[in-house]
Amino acid sequence: MKHIKKEFMLDCGPEEAWELVIDRSKYEKWAAAFHEGSTYTGDMALNATVNFVDTAGNGLVSKVVVFEPAKEIKFSFLGEINDGKYVEVAAFADMLEQYIFEPVGDQTKMLVDVAMDDSYYDMMNEMWDRAGTVLIKLSKDLPTR
Repeated sequence: MKHIKKEFMLDCGPEEAWELVIDRSKYEKWAAAFHEGSTYTGDMALNATVNFVDTAGNGLVSKVVVFEPAKEIKFSFLGEINDGKYVEVAAFADMLEQYIFEPVGDQTKMLVDVAMDDSYYDMMNEMWDRAGTVLIKLSKDLPTR
Protein backbone atom coordinates (compact mmCIF):
# COMPACT_ATOMS: atom_id res chain seq x y z
CA MET A 1 0.00 0.00 0.00
CA LYS A 2 1.38 3.38 -1.06
CA HIS A 3 0.22 6.90 -0.23
CA ILE A 4 -0.24 9.66 -2.75
CA LYS A 5 0.25 12.91 -0.87
CA LYS A 6 -0.51 16.18 -2.61
CA GLU A 7 -0.73 19.78 -1.47
CA PHE A 8 -2.60 22.40 -3.50
CA MET A 9 -2.79 26.11 -2.70
CA LEU A 10 -6.29 27.24 -3.61
CA ASP A 11 -7.23 30.88 -4.14
CA CYS A 12 -10.28 30.76 -1.90
CA GLY A 13 -11.24 30.29 1.74
CA PRO A 14 -11.72 26.84 3.33
CA GLU A 15 -15.51 27.04 2.92
CA GLU A 16 -15.22 27.54 -0.84
CA ALA A 17 -12.49 24.89 -1.09
CA TRP A 18 -14.77 22.47 0.77
CA GLU A 19 -17.52 23.13 -1.78
CA LEU A 20 -15.14 22.15 -4.60
CA VAL A 21 -15.16 18.64 -3.10
CA ILE A 22 -18.70 18.14 -1.82
CA ASP A 23 -20.74 20.09 -4.40
CA ARG A 24 -21.43 17.52 -7.14
CA SER A 25 -21.29 19.97 -10.07
CA LYS A 26 -17.95 21.38 -8.88
CA TYR A 27 -16.56 17.92 -8.06
CA GLU A 28 -17.34 16.69 -11.57
CA LYS A 29 -15.20 19.43 -13.11
CA TRP A 30 -11.96 18.36 -11.46
CA ALA A 31 -12.77 14.64 -11.16
CA ALA A 32 -12.83 14.49 -14.97
CA ALA A 33 -9.02 14.32 -14.65
CA PHE A 34 -9.52 10.73 -13.47
CA HIS A 35 -12.21 9.73 -15.95
CA GLU A 36 -14.37 11.92 -18.16
CA GLY A 37 -17.90 11.93 -16.76
CA SER A 38 -16.84 11.01 -13.20
CA THR A 39 -19.40 11.85 -10.55
CA TYR A 40 -20.63 10.55 -7.24
CA THR A 41 -23.93 9.29 -5.93
CA GLY A 42 -25.09 9.41 -2.35
CA ASP A 43 -24.79 12.15 0.24
CA MET A 44 -21.63 13.71 1.54
CA ALA A 45 -22.32 13.25 5.25
CA LEU A 46 -20.80 11.37 8.17
CA ASN A 47 -21.31 7.59 7.87
CA ALA A 48 -22.99 7.98 4.47
CA THR A 49 -22.20 5.72 1.55
CA VAL A 50 -20.79 7.53 -1.47
CA ASN A 51 -20.26 5.84 -4.82
CA PHE A 52 -17.58 7.37 -7.06
CA VAL A 53 -18.72 6.28 -10.51
CA ASP A 54 -18.27 6.78 -14.23
CA THR A 55 -21.00 7.46 -16.78
CA ALA A 56 -21.93 3.75 -16.84
CA GLY A 57 -22.35 3.66 -13.05
CA ASN A 58 -19.20 1.60 -12.48
CA GLY A 59 -16.75 2.61 -9.80
CA LEU A 60 -15.81 2.56 -6.14
CA VAL A 61 -18.03 2.38 -3.06
CA SER A 62 -16.91 4.27 0.02
CA LYS A 63 -18.10 5.36 3.43
CA VAL A 64 -17.57 8.87 4.82
CA VAL A 65 -15.67 8.30 8.08
CA VAL A 66 -14.73 11.92 8.88
CA PHE A 67 -16.95 14.88 7.97
CA GLU A 68 -15.90 18.25 9.40
CA PRO A 69 -17.13 21.00 7.04
CA ALA A 70 -14.39 23.27 5.72
CA LYS A 71 -11.79 21.26 7.68
CA GLU A 72 -11.62 17.58 6.74
CA ILE A 73 -13.37 14.79 4.89
CA LYS A 74 -12.18 11.19 4.76
CA PHE A 75 -13.47 8.21 2.83
CA SER A 76 -12.89 4.53 3.57
CA PHE A 77 -13.30 2.31 0.51
CA LEU A 78 -15.48 -0.77 0.80
CA GLY A 79 -15.82 -2.29 -2.66
CA GLU A 80 -16.74 -1.66 -6.23
CA ILE A 81 -19.70 -1.58 -8.59
CA ASN A 82 -19.38 -3.35 -11.93
CA ASP A 83 -22.28 -3.82 -14.31
CA GLY A 84 -24.70 -2.69 -11.61
CA LYS A 85 -23.47 -5.23 -9.05
CA TYR A 86 -21.77 -4.30 -5.78
CA VAL A 87 -18.85 -6.46 -4.71
CA GLU A 88 -17.08 -6.02 -1.40
CA VAL A 89 -13.31 -6.03 -1.91
CA ALA A 90 -11.29 -7.13 1.12
CA ALA A 91 -8.15 -5.53 -0.32
CA PHE A 92 -9.86 -2.13 -0.10
CA ALA A 93 -9.94 -2.31 3.72
CA ASP A 94 -6.81 -0.15 3.98
CA MET A 95 -7.71 2.22 1.13
CA LEU A 96 -8.50 5.69 2.43
CA GLU A 97 -8.88 9.07 0.78
CA GLN A 98 -8.55 12.18 2.94
CA TYR A 99 -8.81 15.90 2.25
CA ILE A 100 -7.71 18.50 4.82
CA PHE A 101 -8.36 22.21 4.35
CA GLU A 102 -6.03 24.66 6.14
CA PRO A 103 -6.53 28.43 5.90
CA VAL A 104 -3.42 30.35 4.84
CA GLY A 105 -4.21 34.05 4.66
CA ASP A 106 -6.77 34.49 1.86
CA GLN A 107 -5.97 31.04 0.48
CA THR A 108 -6.51 27.44 1.51
CA LYS A 109 -3.92 24.70 1.57
CA MET A 110 -5.70 21.53 0.49
CA LEU A 111 -3.87 18.41 1.60
CA VAL A 112 -4.76 15.17 -0.14
CA ASP A 113 -3.70 11.75 1.15
CA VAL A 114 -4.80 8.68 -0.79
CA ALA A 115 -3.75 5.19 0.29
CA MET A 116 -3.92 2.71 -2.55
CA ASP A 117 -2.66 -0.49 -4.03
CA ASP A 118 0.90 -0.16 -5.33
CA SER A 119 -0.09 -1.24 -8.84
CA TYR A 120 -2.23 1.90 -9.33
CA TYR A 121 0.17 4.38 -7.73
CA ASP A 122 1.94 5.81 -10.81
CA MET A 123 -1.24 6.21 -12.84
CA MET A 124 -3.20 7.78 -9.95
CA ASN A 125 -0.31 10.04 -8.95
CA GLU A 126 -0.28 11.54 -12.45
CA MET A 127 -4.08 11.89 -12.45
CA TRP A 128 -3.94 13.70 -9.10
CA ASP A 129 -1.46 16.18 -10.58
CA ARG A 130 -3.97 16.93 -13.36
CA ALA A 131 -6.87 17.13 -10.90
CA GLY A 132 -4.88 19.54 -8.73
CA THR A 133 -4.25 21.84 -11.68
CA VAL A 134 -8.01 21.95 -12.32
CA LEU A 135 -8.79 22.51 -8.62
CA ILE A 136 -6.40 25.48 -8.54
CA LYS A 137 -7.98 26.95 -11.69
CA LEU A 138 -11.50 26.45 -10.32
CA SER A 139 -10.52 28.19 -7.07
CA LYS A 140 -9.33 31.24 -9.07
CA ASP A 141 -12.65 31.34 -10.94
CA LEU A 142 -14.86 31.33 -7.83
CA PRO A 143 -16.72 34.53 -6.99
CA THR A 144 -14.74 36.67 -4.60
CA ARG A 145 -15.79 36.71 -0.97
